[in-house]
Amino acid sequence: MNIYPLIEELLNKKPHIIDIFPMTVPQKEDDRYFDAEKYFQRNRADLDRKLTNIILKLYCYYDMTAVTADNSVKNPDTEEFVTLLYSCFSGGVSYVNILLPECEVLLTLNSDDLYMTVYNAHGEAAELISQLVSAEGLFFRRAE
Repeated sequence: MNIYPLIEELLNKKPHIIDIFPMTVPQKEDDRYFDAEKYFQRNRADLDRKLTNIILKLYCYYDMTAVTADNSVKNPDTEEFVTLLYSCFSGGVSYVNILLPECEVLLTLNSDDLYMTVYNAHGEAAELISQLVSAEGLFFRRAE
């Protein structure tokens, strides 16, 4: 099965984000957000662990295909999956797209981002994602 057309289609759906902030941070004249963002980028181990926990817990419910610029792996074993995620967090790979074909949901991780984007979250999958995100102390909200 060629998953790339489905990924392209899902990237055009309304996104949600899993974020450290409950809402968009307003612009301030002193640009303090960017200073805080630099801090969080340098100290991201806790966030990386939380995002990994969310993905692995979700993996217990849904099949997943992890896609990078170089390859794709359907239902990787847990250690392989964790290694791939941490490679993205550290900049070893620039992105990981995670397709959940059963519910047509797409998760995207980019190495420079402090959030994860979720495309086409609806119904039971959206409720489960929301619960998993909340359990990790993060926020699940519509992207602006």
